[in-house]
Amino acid sequence: MEVSGNIWMLASCFLVLLPRGGAQMGQSQYDPDAVTTGTFPDDFAWGVATSAYQVEGAWDKDGRAPSIWDIFTMDGSGHVKDGSNGNVACDQYNHYKEDVQLIKSLNVKYYRFSISWSRVLPDGTEASLNQAGINYYKNLVTELKANGIEPMVTLYHWDLPQALHDRMGGWQNASIVQYFGAYARVMFRELGDQVKFWITLNEPWVVAWLGYGSGQNAPGIKEPAVAPYTVGHNQILAHVEAYHIYNDEFRIYQNGRIGITMNSDWAIPKSQSQADIDAAERQMQFSLGWFANPIYGSNGDYPDAMKSISRVPVFTAAQKQRNKGSADFFGLNHYTSQLVSDKPRSASDPNSYITDIRTRTEADPSWRGSSSSWLKVNPSGMRSILNWIKTTYNNPDVYVTENGVSDCGTLQDQARLDYYKGYINNMMRAIKVDGCNVKGYVAWSLLDNFEWASGYTEKFGLIKVDFERNERPRTVKDSAFFFADLVKNNGFPSGWDTSTYIMADVEERDMFLHGSFPDGFAWGAATAAYQVEGAWNEDGKGPSIWDVFSHNGRIANHDTGDVACDSYHKYKEDVQMLKQLGVSHYRFSIAWSRIMADGTPRTLNPKGIAYYNDLIDELLSNGIQPFVTLYHWDLPQALQEIGGWENDTIIDHFNTYAEICFSNFGHKVKSWITFNEAFVVSWLGYGIGVFAPGVYSPGTGVYNVAHNIIRSHVKAYHTYDDHFRSKYNGQVGITLDCDWKQPNQFRSAKDRYAAERALQFKLGWFANPIFGNGDYPSVMKRVVKAKSLAQGLSQSRLPEFTPEEIEQNKKSADFFGLNHYTSNLVSQLDRPIKDQSYDNDQDIDITYDNCWNRSESSWLRVNPWGLRKLLNWIHDRYDSPPIYVTENGVSDKGQLDDETRILYYRSYINEMMKAVRLDGVDVRGYMAWSLMDNFEWTSGYTQKFGLYQVDFNSPQRVRSMKSSVSVYSEIIQNNGFPEI
Repeated sequence: MEVSGNIWMLASCFLVLLPRGGAQMGQSQYDPDAVTTGTFPDDFAWGVATSAYQVEGAWDKDGRAPSIWDIFTMDGSGHVKDGSNGNVACDQYNHYKEDVQLIKSLNVKYYRFSISWSRVLPDGTEASLNQAGINYYKNLVTELKANGIEPMVTLYHWDLPQALHDRMGGWQNASIVQYFGAYARVMFRELGDQVKFWITLNEPWVVAWLGYGSGQNAPGIKEPAVAPYTVGHNQILAHVEAYHIYNDEFRIYQNGRIGITMNSDWAIPKSQSQADIDAAERQMQFSLGWFANPIYGSNGDYPDAMKSISRVPVFTAAQKQRNKGSADFFGLNHYTSQLVSDKPRSASDPNSYITDIRTRTEADPSWRGSSSSWLKVNPSGMRSILNWIKTTYNNPDVYVTENGVSDCGTLQDQARLDYYKGYINNMMRAIKVDGCNVKGYVAWSLLDNFEWASGYTEKFGLIKVDFERNERPRTVKDSAFFFADLVKNNGFPSGWDTSTYIMADVEERDMFLHGSFPDGFAWGAATAAYQVEGAWNEDGKGPSIWDVFSHNGRIANHDTGDVACDSYHKYKEDVQMLKQLGVSHYRFSIAWSRIMADGTPRTLNPKGIAYYNDLIDELLSNGIQPFVTLYHWDLPQALQEIGGWENDTIIDHFNTYAEICFSNFGHKVKSWITFNEAFVVSWLGYGIGVFAPGVYSPGTGVYNVAHNIIRSHVKAYHTYDDHFRSKYNGQVGITLDCDWKQPNQFRSAKDRYAAERALQFKLGWFANPIFGNGDYPSVMKRVVKAKSLAQGLSQSRLPEFTPEEIEQNKKSADFFGLNHYTSNLVSQLDRPIKDQSYDNDQDIDITYDNCWNRSESSWLRVNPWGLRKLLNWIHDRYDSPPIYVTENGVSDKGQLDDETRILYYRSYINEMMKAVRLDGVDVRGYMAWSLMDNFEWTSGYTQKFGLYQVDFNSPQRVRSMKSSVSVYSEIIQNNGFPEI
């Protein structure tokens, strides 16, 4: 495909153009963005494309030797944007049968792929012939033809054997022509009985200029004055050599076709001055004409515009004669357009292929962009360039062998659908209206792949590939369904509704809503005791499970929360930060072992109680309401030593602790949260043991812990309801955490069911007993019981509530606390029945949309609309409970200029406002996580979520305001986003 990066791209144009916005010479006037109904000729060839280095992987398997791209990506010079390589890529070498089925599902007739020269001839010569490599391609071709798909084979797609580069300079040495001819002969002999469509070279311009001129591509040669012309010359001769070998030795009994694929942008004169019109034509001749003129022109030679340059090699008379007509078709790779203006050469300009052209190129700012800086969307350019080829080269048979657009990799790829629709429709106009002899269209690309110097940062595929997983799973994108129907329809039949391929709400996700939240909306910021307080063993505090866990070296960099932000001593400064923010509430948690060292009243600690009273008083005196969490994961170690949350006695211990807190602080605290993120305690703490207390019991312990947490919450709630509500008139709720679970493929009923099941197993697990019918979700009860019995157990691993408990559970919260950060894509994945695990019980697979921006936390991808979706899910499932978003935020490295956090807060809070104002969800408040950088559990101090920076290297733990403070403060002050 075309290369990406900030590079100069070539273009082509009509010799004479009318002003932009008008009709082009020889064409009827039309709206380039409108879709014309109609179909392609009956024998039109549809296909999809890849290339060897970009998809195959297996770089050193079964006798394959390194290519120049293997060395280029692994030499440590940083040639690739993300530091990646094609060592595995899509692993098509091991997945080709799966890929053939994907190709078949697209209804296409052709699959265009390339041969890895160094896989079949490791040192580039026939003497090194590798039968394993030959067999791979034979097997691929056999599989394609068995499924009704014809192979369209490219001999060279940029991956020269490194041995030829080392031995003789690669394409700079004229002897490469004979090496390439010999290689081509081998492939014709080995595959020609099955392959009837050959392409000699892909985009020789890219090889010549980016490989040997600018050095941006392999082999990285930077000789811009001479090398590009030499390399281009040798590539033309190599193509001609291969063509004549096929024509003379194989055509008569193989009866195939052979051509070359060239790339070009469409060039548009920036103005209607004669100088710019001439410049656009000159650009054409230096790009497409460079390679097309010797092969498809009348004289077998370079364009006149190039021959005046002394550094351009000269064809002999015999070579020119041999060049002429040395292709059965014209292969065109086209992606984008350029505005071209004249740029006279100055005396100071260095000798270079670029300065030889004497043009300046730029994009029209009105053209839509892509994930590739060089690729701007101009569909009418397709029609124009096809007409140029028709006019200049006597209307040859043309195959568009690549065309496509890059994005960040989303499955809901509206931009790709629009791109294909626009470009392909303009190609149809070129055929139907203008008489261009276009015979086929091959979409780039079948798969997301290794995009050369851009690595895996740009995605062109109709099919998503998950490069973060060893299995390289594939997922069909929405554009693939559109493309498959386009091929099936052979065009654009009347009445075809192309608006149904992307979910209806996608456009609304990008809408920014101006407005305000209801009066009295609670704005706040949040922390947790172990993460900020420090003073881990001061004034009578006992050890918690996190003290022990961190002291045992279980944290990144062996960090601990012993000092953390030292809020135990600096709480007054923290309150002033809250006041500066303008919040109405501060959500903090109480350290159970600071109140009672061993978790029981016999170690009641007056100094601990005094600390929290002082903090609460300081808040109230500054007009800030406390929003207090009783349990934020820091169980007294003494209670863990008797089993912690796995021991049923914990219910009474927690209730006693809650009652003490209600008694001591209830007259000043009006909002209580019993538990923070019960899921994390259950699964990370007692399921897989990666959080304190580090217990590994994924099949049973996890469910027992959750059961006891729910019962503990319910008992504490009723204690408040029975003994404190009438006196203090407060509210008690629970905070649950959940990512939004989006079906990976919305068209898939299995994925939709899997996403709903994931929500029930994560959020419904705790929410359904408290906010629903008092019991676990029916899907959990059914699935876990069935799996338990299949595993040979006599009863379900999921505990049961008694009828009395179910009644007690119902409506045992005054509000629904929600912690939300990110979203997941969920698909159905049957798990092994033998594995007893909460994770396996769900039969789901979790991944992310590549377009969701990353954060400093591997689990946190930014997807704002997931919050609105989740709020609506809670609203719909649980009879519209009052909701407080009790945590929401994003991690970074802790810099003061935290633009990522600013964008995150603005977008997530705006989605929350949509849920309130557009959907009627009863959201009462929002607490930003976090007030300040803090101890982030097993990540220690490596990830920062704070609105305020904390210098953890300073004994004073100096706080500094980040840029996000002013933005969040403004949102609070405006109670939303007023019209500007």
